[in-house]
Amino acid sequence: MNILILTGKFGMGHQSAALALEEHIRSAFPQAQVRVADLVEETFPGKSRGIYKMFAMVARHGGPVFNRLYRSLDREGPAMPVPAQGKFLRTLHRLMQEATPQVILSTLPLCTRLASEYKGRHGGFQLISCVTDIRCHSEWIAPHVDLYCVPSQKTFRELMKKGIDPQQVLVTGIPVRPGFYPADKEEKREKEVLVMGGGLGLMPEDPEFYRNLARIPGVHITVITGKNKELYAKLQGVHPQVEVLGFTNQVDKYLRRASLMLSKPGGLTLFEAMAAQVPLFAFHPTLEQEKENGAFLKNEKIGLVLPENPKAMSWLIEDALCQKGDLEEMGRNMARLQAGMDLGKLMDVLQAPSVQRAG
Repeated sequence: MNILILTGKFGMGHQSAALALEEHIRSAFPQAQVRVADLVEETFPGKSRGIYKMFAMVARHGGPVFNRLYRSLDREGPAMPVPAQGKFLRTLHRLMQEATPQVILSTLPLCTRLASEYKGRHGGFQLISCVTDIRCHSEWIAPHVDLYCVPSQKTFRELMKKGIDPQQVLVTGIPVRPGFYPADKEEKREKEVLVMGGGLGLMPEDPEFYRNLARIPGVHITVITGKNKELYAKLQGVHPQVEVLGFTNQVDKYLRRASLMLSKPGGLTLFEAMAAQVPLFAFHPTLEQEKENGAFLKNEKIGLVLPENPKAMSWLIEDALCQKGDLEEMGRNMARLQAGMDLGKLMDVLQAPSVQRAG
């Protein structure tokens, strides 16, 4: 079986979900040929870095502009044309010739739409759209999608309202790497706080915020600044109880041992926290999809959205760490939610004879 996973780096969650899918599929089907392709990078090899940098700048500094665009694209009826669609489709045709997939999985709305357009013209493969946010924006929906893998029952109900056949939807959660699931006898450290900012490094930059956290009795704080070198330099040596790391591929290790995570409420971040059963206290979201994820956190009682005031943030975090009961209840709620999500259902679909014969 040959599988092509299409993705992009408009936020690192899409690519991380694609790599997690690759790992799960290779484990379930050792003989499968699996390729992950960044469709933007494949189409614009000399310009993709600039495209992603521009996106990151808009997401970081132009929230209102981003949100207006997000809302304008979320509509019924025909979708707006994809810029440079012809060039993207030529790239997709090349990838199809190289990978000869029976299945295409997409973890990015742009890729879902383009793969659907290609399938409408040529057919020959199963198309699966893997939604990576709680809210299913209409850009994820396309006429030639065979199956939608969605994060939650809430997303499932949303797709029903948009007219999608329930038989075309699986509640799988957002795919995360197996390493985020704790080992049976692994114990979390008491008052261990992990602070992250997602792929774009969106997190508090004032050293005083971290000094305030470090004054909580018995706390230890790990801050992962990712590729934000300025923040890394600013926080180095801020307090003995604050360990500052730059880019690391061991986020799973630091999350599994934490008792609380502070981060922006990206879809993948939320589900990584849920896999490790670590409550997520989210920095105040500014982007539309992250506001929906934050609402999900609060409604399901698996975390909360922090206020914007740094002192108020510190008080809430200290109260949660010292009381402990609320964090334990949030962990139980995460386990309850996970019981209703099963990525194994996707593996069953991939094993079906109809899928094996496609291509």
